[in-house]
Amino acid sequence: MSKWRCTVCGYISEGKEPPESCPICGVDASLFEKTEEKESANDCLADVNKALRAISYGLYIVSSRKGDKLNGQCANTVFQITSDPVQIAVGINKNNLTHEYISESGVFSVNILRQDGMPLVKNFGFRSGREVDKFAEVDYELGSEGLPRINDCLASLECKVVGSIDLGTHTLFVGEVLCGRARDNGEPMTYAQYHQLKNQPSKGDRVKNVTTWRCKVCEYTHEGSEPPEACPVCGVGREEFEKVE
Repeated sequence: MSKWRCTVCGYISEGKEPPESCPICGVDASLFEKTEEKESANDCLADVNKALRAISYGLYIVSSRKGDKLNGQCANTVFQITSDPVQIAVGINKNNLTHEYISESGVFSVNILRQDGMPLVKNFGFRSGREVDKFAEVDYELGSEGLPRINDCLASLECKVVGSIDLGTHTLFVGEVLCGRARDNGEPMTYAQYHQLKNQPSKGDRVKNVTTWRCKVCEYTHEGSEPPEACPVCGVGREEFEKVE
């Protein structure tokens, strides 16, 4: 199997042909090169993804609305930019339904997960909102902007979009915080903790013979007969998943 390197960002893809587009920076197949001849000169690239995972992140549920419909997804790119006015930014993959809802409504909410929030991660990260209503069995309330505030989270923020940046595969939405609710003083889930917990079965879980799929970009793992439509962590499509033998 050949290895192909993106000449713009260094992303490595494996396959007979280069990918149609880079899942990291979005350039097309013409900017990929075979790496067999240059593998020794690019040994450091093998550690890029491992190094990126050392960057500290949280894990959040970002939600929005479209008319009376709600949808949400897991996201790790959420951060405060300014304090006066209070503004935060969220990074959302353009292929995700939540991106469509935010683009049309101009509002979004951020729900900050607790350390025991893996059931919510599975609910919002392992399924597509195009196929199921992710809020059907979730305890939540609607805030002043008609946005879902999940009661099993540490805190919730409601925002209106005041700017956006096109980043190829993703959009960085900048939101002014309009309202918030803090529920307790627990500890937030981190991305590192998520990686430690993601493969631990839930209590009473005895499912066997389930196929495991690993994201080749961020190493997120998914269990099911097919890979997910998109990685809930880094947002790449199902073609970037490989079966774990």
